[in-house]
Amino acid sequence: MTDPIQRRRFDNGIVLVTETLPHLRSVSLGVWINTGSRDELPHEHGISHYLEHTFFKGTASRSAERIAQEMDAMGGELNAFTTREQTTFYVKVLSDRLDDATDLLLDVLTAASFEPEQLAREAQVIVEEIRMVEDEPEEWVHDLHGEHMWGATTPLGRPILGTEETVRGFGPAHIRDYLTRCYTADRIVVAAAGNLDPDRLYARLAPYMAQFPAHGPAAPDLPPADAAPADRDRPALYHRKLEQVHLVVGGHGLSQGHPDRFGMYVLNDLLGGGSSSRLFQEIREKRGLAYSVYSSHASYRDCGELTVYAGAGPDSIDEVAALIVTEIDRLCTEPVDAEELERIKGHLKGSLILSLEGTFNRMSRLAQDEFVWGATQPIDALVAGIDRVDAAQVMRLARFAFDPAGRCATLLGDLTAPPSALLGQPIRP
Repeated sequence: MTDPIQRRRFDNGIVLVTETLPHLRSVSLGVWINTGSRDELPHEHGISHYLEHTFFKGTASRSAERIAQEMDAMGGELNAFTTREQTTFYVKVLSDRLDDATDLLLDVLTAASFEPEQLAREAQVIVEEIRMVEDEPEEWVHDLHGEHMWGATTPLGRPILGTEETVRGFGPAHIRDYLTRCYTADRIVVAAAGNLDPDRLYARLAPYMAQFPAHGPAAPDLPPADAAPADRDRPALYHRKLEQVHLVVGGHGLSQGHPDRFGMYVLNDLLGGGSSSRLFQEIREKRGLAYSVYSSHASYRDCGELTVYAGAGPDSIDEVAALIVTEIDRLCTEPVDAEELERIKGHLKGSLILSLEGTFNRMSRLAQDEFVWGATQPIDALVAGIDRVDAAQVMRLARFAFDPAGRCATLLGDLTAPPSALLGQPIRP
């Protein structure tokens, strides 16, 4: 029986990973570039996201309008997104339109015209996007927290979108320099999942992939991720007239592929990852103090961060902060009981398997596994990794995550002083 997952390499080194799912009628195809806001020099702040936009503004043979019209005619989706470490361009279409969708996606990526008039127009669009984020305090507080956690001079501490000043300053020379340095074969993985013929897709992609150089110039030196500001242990308070105060408490996380990653998944889910999590139950269900309260874990190539978010009224934020500190302290000092641990594991395993019902998530998994491991990780191995987590590992990771040297808090809202629970001696296990 032929393995549904196949891995092939183009002449310049780009890897194509496919998963054939003949029972489906759709395909997701993505070109993943291992570069993001973390790879930007100070004068390039925001250029990864800027490029993600401008690739779609026209090619040598297609206008921006025609690109949109062709994709609409296919009944599919053509889109892109930028993270701190990756930029991804993808299509999702019915399987019988894969050839056309491949040509459209790769024309966008290899023949973008970057016309000055279009660049200026799209810069204004991104400026409006930046302003929109600043009007969404739940989103903006995470950007502010990133600066507090990692430092404003480090790439991890800067917003992915850039600033109005940097975005308006980009021109053809900036684009050329960044593409030459970062859009190279050694940084690219192509992944596809769905009802597809791997040989046919490989042949269709080959002439496009050949246009990417094997390597770029040496990467510049960038500040290390651990170059954190000296005042990180003191809460950062940003005053703004809002109905709610938005709070983020952050601590250490784990890098991609870390041996303890499954334990961190369990810790995050236990703390605030779902509706049965401790924070959701204690703050929202039992006390009605917040509508939105959750935790999340971000993994990067060499580090990570575990964060807790809550939004509450100014008259409730002190109590909310105290409850967050109490739950973190409990995880650092009291082993989770067997029943709760098994429930959290069940939630994680179910969420993992259900998330892989769609072609986009399966395609994404192929790409991420290729970047981290150079091979696809079996789903059974992921489930087994979750099953191996025990209470002692969860407690050890809680102490690591919220160690006094790494914990920090950020607040945005109509507040004159941080909640008392966030002051004084940091949490100690």
